[in-house]
Amino acid sequence: MESRAALRRSRASSALSFKSGLTLWLVVWLLACRVAPGRACPKLCVCYDTPMTVSCQSQNFTSVPVGVPYDSQRVFLQNNRIIELRADSFGFETQVLWLYSNNISWIEAGAFSNLRVLEELDLGDNPSLRRLDGGAFRGLERLQSLHMHRCGLTELPADLFHKLYSLQFLYLQENQLSHLPDGLFSDLVNLTHLFLHGNRIRTLSENAFRGLVNLDRLLLHDNRIRQVHRRAFRDLGRLTILYLFDNQLRELPGQTLRDTANVQFLRLNGNPWGCGCEARTLWEFFRGARVSSSEVTCTSPAPRKDQDLRFLREMDFALCPLPDPGSLAGTTTTTFSTKTRWWFSKGKPAVSSKGAFHKSGEAVKAFPFASVKNVHPVAAAAAAAASNLASKYEPMAEEAALPKLEPEEYWANYGNEDSALVRCFELECPPADESPVLPSSSSSSTSFFSFFSLLSLSMLALSLHLLFG
Repeated sequence: MESRAALRRSRASSALSFKSGLTLWLVVWLLACRVAPGRACPKLCVCYDTPMTVSCQSQNFTSVPVGVPYDSQRVFLQNNRIIELRADSFGFETQVLWLYSNNISWIEAGAFSNLRVLEELDLGDNPSLRRLDGGAFRGLERLQSLHMHRCGLTELPADLFHKLYSLQFLYLQENQLSHLPDGLFSDLVNLTHLFLHGNRIRTLSENAFRGLVNLDRLLLHDNRIRQVHRRAFRDLGRLTILYLFDNQLRELPGQTLRDTANVQFLRLNGNPWGCGCEARTLWEFFRGARVSSSEVTCTSPAPRKDQDLRFLREMDFALCPLPDPGSLAGTTTTTFSTKTRWWFSKGKPAVSSKGAFHKSGEAVKAFPFASVKNVHPVAAAAAAAASNLASKYEPMAEEAALPKLEPEEYWANYGNEDSALVRCFELECPPADESPVLPSSSSSSTSFFSFFSLLSLSMLALSLHLLFG
């Protein structure tokens, strides 16, 4: 009996050992097969799990290899010799696709349309990729990051980024772009970072950045930008970093930067800034802005060469007209600044007003009796007083040096300041006894009253002279 029991125990122990070994072998086999369920890893590639990754980098592939598992989350194809991407190149579904440092020269429209869940696409360092078809990125509505730096791109189709609503990072630096089509980025409502530095861009049009309402960083340095439309940044209200250094900017409308109300870091150095009247609005922007800025070094006019525009004084722009709000890049119109108005007020009576402002010739014509012989002494005195009043409006030396302006144009824009006080620096303030006087309703009334009182007195004296000889 004991021998039979021992035999049974021996058989049970052998069965248990066999089951344990079989189980262990099955676990190992399943782990080995889990890397590429249903498919083998492509030849010359390495596949591994968590996350499911296929790495085929640096294998001299001239086309996308076949046999990439459909459920691969990441596919690395960088540092190969891939020449073109066709619509049937990708038969798998992935989230990250790296194709940088290849020889790609052509991407067929719809080449990525099967990659519906793709979030990151890196096509950088493909110097032969000089142009793209409009539908190259069709179907990538979940794409968040797109790299196309150092690709030799010379132009971009206006519909290239159509429906890429999820895109947040766009790298276009170090290409050969000379122009940004209007509305190019209009669908990129969630874009936060746009890198365009190191290109050949010359102008920024009104609609160059239309739609970028969430953009946080815009890098435009190291281009050839000469002109920026005053409304080029009108949708960039959330921008915090703006780099425009190392371009060819001589002027920049102040309105352009006022549209970027939240900008914190501004770099404008390395431009040939003109610091004449064309720089007034940019100077005014710096006076009111709280922004970390680089230096803005003047190259002209000669007296201001090597000075920093930000630290010029108000008197430096005393004779400058204000910018025309309807111009493209801040050209001027005949509307005078507060400081220029103070120059106009110097030497005039304190009661100067719109109602009493006449050309001297017109004022003399208002008193025809001044040339009549045998005028009564009272009338003559009144006429002399009136003539003296008119003579006070003869232009002084400072006034004559200013651009010619009709009085209607001058007074139509007078008194529009937010404050009645004229701000000035110590060296440019008028003497204490020559404080600038701005017209008011009371001074206007006083001037009119004085004028008509003189006229009434003169007419009365003339009547008495005619009646009583």
